[in-house]
Amino acid sequence: MKILKRVYKWIILSVVLQIAVLAYFNYDYLLKEHEIKATSYEVSDEVQENEKKSVKIEDGTSLHKVSYDGNHAAWLLSGKIHVYDLKNKKSEDIIEGSNGDINYYKWLPDRNIIIYSVSNAAGKINVLTKDIETGTIHDYPVISGLAKNSEVKDIELSPLTNVVYVKVQTSSTRARIYKYDIMDNLSYIMIFDSSSTIKEANLSDKLFYDEGNGRIMVWDGKRKSKSRISTEDKVFLIGVDAEDNLYVGNKDSGGKITKLLYSKQDKESDDKWYEINLKTPCDKNHLFVTKGGGVYMIDKVNKVVINLKNSVETKYEGEFIEILDNYIVYSDNNKLMVDSF
Repeated sequence: MKILKRVYKWIILSVVLQIAVLAYFNYDYLLKEHEIKATSYEVSDEVQENEKKSVKIEDGTSLHKVSYDGNHAAWLLSGKIHVYDLKNKKSEDIIEGSNGDINYYKWLPDRNIIIYSVSNAAGKINVLTKDIETGTIHDYPVISGLAKNSEVKDIELSPLTNVVYVKVQTSSTRARIYKYDIMDNLSYIMIFDSSSTIKEANLSDKLFYDEGNGRIMVWDGKRKSKSRISTEDKVFLIGVDAEDNLYVGNKDSGGKITKLLYSKQDKESDDKWYEINLKTPCDKNHLFVTKGGGVYMIDKVNKVVINLKNSVETKYEGEFIEILDNYIVYSDNNKLMVDSF
């Protein structure tokens, strides 16, 4: 009993001391004035509007393209890619093919890297990438056994899956699809009509393409099989955004797109198609889907870019070239213009 009493006394004493110390800090120490140093950061809700960026367009140049961040422009001239720093207003790089001319290139959608192809008369094609900031060049395995004068017409790639699909035109009517997987292994996929459009999914190894007669097909790279995209009407491939929403268009009897349909292409989503009605029918090549999910129609007569999701219109001058998530690219008075919107 004496031991228990002694233990209880120590417990009660400990609790009393803790209460006393906390009371001192709460009612005495914290109420006194102390010098406190703090740093204040002012956050502005206003977004400063970027100035228009421009560069003079040389005679004989073609395939003008701008990087995702709007800071670099590029074009083809005499089989070489010329890269220009729009931010610092200076020539930045000239990319040459070691065994032939460069006939196709594009910027990666999320970094300042160019992927391009070099063709030669022997029926071989090299596909490479170059990091504009570091100068690092990466070579993919050579595509060989092609007809003479075969050329790359499109390259689709996903930075998330690291899968690259290459469309090679082998004749006036036929094209082949080749694939580089994440380990750079090269494989032949299929042959199809050279006029067919291809678009790659961002989150999975899938390639969408037109088969003709209003049918859209998907090649599943994991299963190595193809299937038809189910739609009620005949549709035409428009684009795929970063969330793997597939956009297709309905044509009227005159061949104009009157309505856009889109649906997410993954296992978790349902097969429901959502509609975007166009106030004015337009050609297929006047519709653009950006990686960020922007859907735009280009009115080249009135020189207006129309956001089809919120109907906001943005004017431009000169001749339209391309649209990015945050920029409109066009040529005006022999200048390549990059305008933020």
